[in-house]
Amino acid sequence: MVRDLMVDGEVIYALEQPEWRLVLLDQAALAGLGVVVALLAAAVLGVGVGFFVFVVLAAVVSWRALDAWHTRYVLTSFRVVRFSGVLDRNVEFIPWRKVTDVSLHRSFWERLVGASTIRIESANERSRFREMKDVRNPRGFFATLQEITAAYSGNVDVAISPVDLGWDD
Repeated sequence: MVRDLMVDGEVIYALEQPEWRLVLLDQAALAGLGVVVALLAAAVLGVGVGFFVFVVLAAVVSWRALDAWHTRYVLTSFRVVRFSGVLDRNVEFIPWRKVTDVSLHRSFWERLVGASTIRIESANERSRFREMKDVRNPRGFFATLQEITAAYSGNVDVAISPVDLGWDD
């Protein structure tokens, strides 16, 4: 998915995906709430309705987890990109020249598993791409992000080595 959407000469410096334990934790809260709603629906409206609510909820939780499983965050020589989607493919990116601010946030749960959410502000306020949620290896990824941002602004002489993804060209 990532390779197909790269432009000629674009180099990948970092590639990450959401931490699967946090994805499961996020879905567990929704699943717990859904079980309560399904039980209430079964008690009030009947077992058939409760079962239907449970099946719909299981499908939603599974779909959201599968979508997170197919999400990739990529730092390239041209842009920062989020690839996502299971049946459909969504690609959102911000070129380096539009990046205005980068911040890192770690919730309690993210700290427990060693992940972070990286927020990117851009000159394009209408962009839906605002954050990279539950990033694994946040120290390395954020450090690379900072180096690229600094190198692109021309303030620092930084040598960034590309990531070897093992693709044969």
